[in-house]
Amino acid sequence: MSDVVKALTKLHERYQSAYEEQDLLPQTDYMEEWSGTCYQGEVKYGLIGWKPCKQEPEFDFSAIEKGLELSLHTDVAEFYGSFYAGDLHLSYAGEDFTLLQVIHPQDADRLQRNLIGHVLMQQRLKQEVTLFVGVGTSSEDLIISVDNKTGVVGLEYVGKEQHAKLANSLAELLANATPRVVTDQ
Repeated sequence: MSDVVKALTKLHERYQSAYEEQDLLPQTDYMEEWSGTCYQGEVKYGLIGWKPCKQEPEFDFSAIEKGLELSLHTDVAEFYGSFYAGDLHLSYAGEDFTLLQVIHPQDADRLQRNLIGHVLMQQRLKQEVTLFVGVGTSSEDLIISVDNKTGVVGLEYVGKEQHAKLANSLAELLANATPRVVTDQ
């Protein structure tokens, strides 16, 4: 098991525990047509509880790599290809953000299209390729991204290059991020 998968597994455990301590389940938007395997409980106000479950089979990024003629950083492929889960609300290094997760295979397809669009935009702008893994809470244009060459996790605004480093690796970020219990989605 890779460092990213180990750190993500432990983060999911911490995340679920933070909610259980408040007698809650994390919530995500309910997508009836997806019937996600990680859904838990009843739908209320368009939201449903969730618990992470292993992807079987794991999502395969070879089509996106072939289409872009680019190998995706292993950390990102492992991050998105390990679990079905709702998004993770976290804090790390003074930043509040949400790490994106895949809730269903169709969600992985949507993610793939968005990653392709992100990379194509960067290539047109002649920027270093980064792959988004989350969004900041301070601005809707703030992205948490992984540098595709180095694996460094940083902050960037849509259409701009990374401007701040958060962690040396995705495993480091996942291992040290603090869950934020969000009850007002």
